[in-house]
Amino acid sequence: MFAIVMAGGSGTRLWPLSRRRSPKQLLALTGETSLLQQTVARLGALLKPQDIYVITSQAHVRPTIEQLPGIPEDNILGEPLARSTAVAAGLATVLARRESDEVALVLPADHFVSDEEQFTEALQEAARSAERGYLVTLGVKPTQPATGYGYIKVGKLLHAAAPTALVERFVEKPDAGEAASMLKEGGYLWNAGVFVWRVYAYRQAMERFQPELAAALDKVAALHRTPGWLSDLRDILEPVPAIAIDIGIAEPAAAEGRMAVVPLDVGWSDIGSWSALLEALSAQSGTSLVASGQHLDRGSERVLVHGGDRLVVTVGLRDVIIVDTPDALLVCARDRAEEIKPVLDEIAEKAGERYL
Repeated sequence: MFAIVMAGGSGTRLWPLSRRRSPKQLLALTGETSLLQQTVARLGALLKPQDIYVITSQAHVRPTIEQLPGIPEDNILGEPLARSTAVAAGLATVLARRESDEVALVLPADHFVSDEEQFTEALQEAARSAERGYLVTLGVKPTQPATGYGYIKVGKLLHAAAPTALVERFVEKPDAGEAASMLKEGGYLWNAGVFVWRVYAYRQAMERFQPELAAALDKVAALHRTPGWLSDLRDILEPVPAIAIDIGIAEPAAAEGRMAVVPLDVGWSDIGSWSALLEALSAQSGTSLVASGQHLDRGSERVLVHGGDRLVVTVGLRDVIIVDTPDALLVCARDRAEEIKPVLDEIAEKAGERYL
């Protein structure tokens, strides 16, 4: 068994802390170590360092190596261009040169998990189903009608003695009304974006559902890693469209009864926005106001303050996000934290690319 940690995200919704040069997976947002370091440490209960691979952008290979001194440098794989998760997982598998019958754990580098023991047990349960040929995902038990996650409709159990079930279908990110209806109906899980499968099972799925990607990866496998090979790799991947595992692989596999899901109840968050970070840290600390840096408050609730040496004082605020960095200050309503990403285009146009 081996793991592929996908660390190529940009974390734009966590601006101004997450930037092009320092994306969120390299930041210490939920503790003393970065989200990437926490993800790799989490895998230590299952795997040896030589069995953990990280795929990231070429620009972040060096800082990733620096953050993970225990992982062999050759296991830090540079992606020449971003092509989403299905391509990243396939490319990492080819470059890792693992055996076709091995089980691969494929997971993002930027998630938060409070109960790591239960998370490990869920991965082990998923691996058992993967050994039977299923493509397996982890589904988080929803705690609210969230609109920022995709959902999984749970089908029949694979075995009465285990929680793993078939995936009936995937649901794209719903509006608030649809999310509330699914939560009331029951039988739905949040899509955690964590996958487990045998190498050959994923290869078969690519050949069936994404033949262009499978053909490109055949060319990658035939490359000799001589000087200039990364340029050849880029040329091969350039025409391949960006393909997410969820849409390009998991959805059609579920329609054919080949997708299974393991329920997960571990205090999980994908830390996809400042609001999500506030939720995760509030649950961890037991307080609705979460602050770092120099901060004083009087009577505020459900507020996140991420500061530094400059004193930030809050009085009587409700549901507000404040992020203070040396060159940019963000103040936004908590329920509009998802709007940061589209604002970045305006920031680049009016304030300059240096702020990205």
